[in-house]
Amino acid sequence: MNLTGQACLDFEQDINLFVDHELPAEDTGRLVSHLDGCTDCRGFVDDLRKLASLNRIQAADFDQARVDLVDKHALFAAVTGTLLDDKRAELSRLFYELGKAYVLKGNGALTSELQRSVLPAREPVDIRSATGRGRRLSREAEELEAAARTNGSRESGSLFRRSRRLFSSSSRAGSGALANGRRLLEEALALDAGLDEARLYLGFHHMLSGRFDRARVTYREVSLHGQDPVHRMMALQMLGNVHATGGDFEQAIECYTKVVESGLLDDEPRLFTALVNLAVNCVKVGRVTQGIDHFRDLVQRFPSRVDQTRALLSRKQGFAALIDRHATLADDLRRQVPVLFAA
Repeated sequence: MNLTGQACLDFEQDINLFVDHELPAEDTGRLVSHLDGCTDCRGFVDDLRKLASLNRIQAADFDQARVDLVDKHALFAAVTGTLLDDKRAELSRLFYELGKAYVLKGNGALTSELQRSVLPAREPVDIRSATGRGRRLSREAEELEAAARTNGSRESGSLFRRSRRLFSSSSRAGSGALANGRRLLEEALALDAGLDEARLYLGFHHMLSGRFDRARVTYREVSLHGQDPVHRMMALQMLGNVHATGGDFEQAIECYTKVVESGLLDDEPRLFTALVNLAVNCVKVGRVTQGIDHFRDLVQRFPSRVDQTRALLSRKQGFAALIDRHATLADDLRRQVPVLFAA
């Protein structure tokens, strides 16, 4: 309806606000006085109210129609599936953290000759508290799966029951800790095959257990297919360690060189030892000048890590024995890199 007349045009906006219950109180009295004497405006108010009522009815019918279209079982299944996916991701991460803690604990319990240097990005979790958290998480997931099966889901429930059994393992040392760590890391990867951190520690477990072939395969997989460039370089660094342990120093040098040339050493402390190992292995294969250059580069680039480097070198018994056997090599190292090799 179009309003006519100058006076009514003046009230058109107020009428719309009035019908929508948005007209300020101080303006309402003026409009009511006008409506008392204007039949056109009263008719317009009635029409607007009828239109608003019709819109509310249509909106309610539309909302109810949308509700009727929803498959409640499908909606529940979708929500439950999302929650279960979240539980799987949380469990996978917890398996990794616990597996890492057990492997590091097992490494610490080995004799000094068998122990290996490792620099974790974060300190390992407390095994006891993480195990308790894992049990609670597994129970919650089992209950969620039970609800899903009741509503027609095909979830089997075996995954989280198996998880709870793994979390029942007691804290162990030595080989027992390594065995626990392997099982937990493998379970983490079964839940999330892309969790390269777990694969790196699984490779570390294989090295500690003397399974160098399996360690090579594990590290090579991450170095080639890892999603994170730091993880790829860490895998190459550890692959170099495996080659060096087996006496294949040329392959080790190739791995360490790629890590050093990656440009990540300055930002990632865990990759620093690749430069140390590159220098050591160059010396071992007779590339003394090249090895010394790497040692000098190390001191220039990372002066704050000199003490750490000296500590690492003190653990390399084969390298120390090589220096003892060759007086000329020892003199060259002391003369050109005194901060590392001076007595």
